[in-house]
Amino acid sequence: LLHALAGCLTTTLVYHAAVRGIKIDALESELEGDLDIRGFLGLSNTVRSGFENIRVNFKVKTDADNIEKLKALSKLSPVFDMTSHGTNVQVNIERK
Repeated sequence: LLHALAGCLTTTLVYHAAVRGIKIDALESELEGDLDIRGFLGLSNTVRSGFENIRVNFKVKTDADNIEKLKALSKLSPVFDMTSHGTNVQVNIERK
């Protein structure tokens, strides 16, 4: 999930910045998440299997006045939207 979020946020920032004429010379992303392994392994019914918190940090080589614009553009990422607002997911498993 962290890789998907990093990829989508990065792509969103780069594409939207290009369309708006915001110059980005370099961009690095760092993501961290808090996950209780007991939930993932099914060892506890009281611990969720997903991340409790996710932290995203971008280091961007750009003009200082672009930083707030880029923060706003990051909200347009579909994966950010999905992880920050509950999204219904249906899983179907069938025999082949």
